[in-house]
Amino acid sequence: MEQAILELVGASCTSCAIGIDHMARRIKGVQDVQVDRGSGQIILDFDGNTATIEKIQQFVIAIGYQANLISRTPLHAG
Repeated sequence: MEQAILELVGASCTSCAIGIDHMARRIKGVQDVQVDRGSGQIILDFDGNTATIEKIQQFVIAIGYQANLISRTPLHAG
């Protein structure tokens, strides 16, 4: 598992954040997602597949915003 942090550009309303959250949870490989409109970030725990990040980015673009990858790190079992 990995964690990715994406910069969410332009989406500052609650309904946008909820929409991105709901859509991301439906993508195969997503374990958890947090959309923080205050910090402008999407925090994604996922299977490590680059296509998972790309699907979220494509959805965000489709609704008129941007999601730029900031970082990507392995998640370690505690």
